[in-house]
Amino acid sequence: MREYSFLSIDEQATAAFARGLALVLRGGDVVLLRGDLGAGKTTLTRGLAASLGVAPGLVSSPTFVIMNQYPIEPAKLEPAKIEPGKIEHAKPGAARELVHVDAYRLNSVEDLESIGWDRVVTEAGVARADAIVVVEWPEKIADAFRALEHGEVRLEAEGPSTARRITVSLPESWSQRAGAEDLLSRPPIECRTTGRWVEPTAKSYPFADQRAQMVDLNKWFTGGYKVSRPATQADFDE
Repeated sequence: MREYSFLSIDEQATAAFARGLALVLRGGDVVLLRGDLGAGKTTLTRGLAASLGVAPGLVSSPTFVIMNQYPIEPAKLEPAKIEPGKIEHAKPGAARELVHVDAYRLNSVEDLESIGWDRVVTEAGVARADAIVVVEWPEKIADAFRALEHGEVRLEAEGPSTARRITVSLPESWSQRAGAEDLLSRPPIECRTTGRWVEPTAKSYPFADQRAQMVDLNKWFTGGYKVSRPATQADFDE
C-alpha cells in the first residue's frame, strides 16, 4: 500500500480531495472510510458522488438502510473539458453505480447476507466490475476485506473543529492510474487567484483552471506582485 497524509482545514478542502480521489477510482474498486462519528466520512462520500454525476443531496449516511446504491451519470465517465469547479475525468472502468455502505449497525460479516452484499461482491471475493464501493465503519465487518484489494481513507479530527487529518492508502496496483501519483504526493490547495479549492489531480494545479493561471502570470509581468529578487523561469514553471 502507498500512503499520503495531509491536513484538511474545512469541508471544502475535503470535497476537493474527494474530487481528486474520484478521478483515480475505477469500476470494481472498494474504498474503506475510517474515522469516528462526525469525522466527515459522509461529506467525503458526497464529494465522490458529485464528481461521478450523483446529486450530492441524495447522499446521506445510510445508517438505517445500511446500503444505498446510486447510478453514475454516464457522461461523467468520459473525458471532459476542464471547467471552473470541475475536473477532467478519465473513464473509471465500466462503473455504472456508486454503492455506499454504512456498517455501523452490523456485528459481523455474517450480517452482510441480509443487505444483499452478494450482489456487490462476488463469491470469488471480488467487487462487481460495474460498481465503485465505499464502506463506512469497515472494522465492523473486517473479515469481508481481508482478501479483497481495497483503498483506505482515514479521517481524524485535528486542531480547529473543522480540521481533519486525512490519510489515503492505495494498493500498488492503483499507482499507475491517471492522477494517482498526484493524489499521493500533494494536498488540495486554495487557488490564490479565485479562492476556490483545487483538487490534487487537477492539471492546472495549484490554480483552479487555466484562466486563473494566466491571471496570476499576468500579475508577475505587470508588477502586481512585489518580490525581493528578480523573477526566474522556475517561478513560472508551475
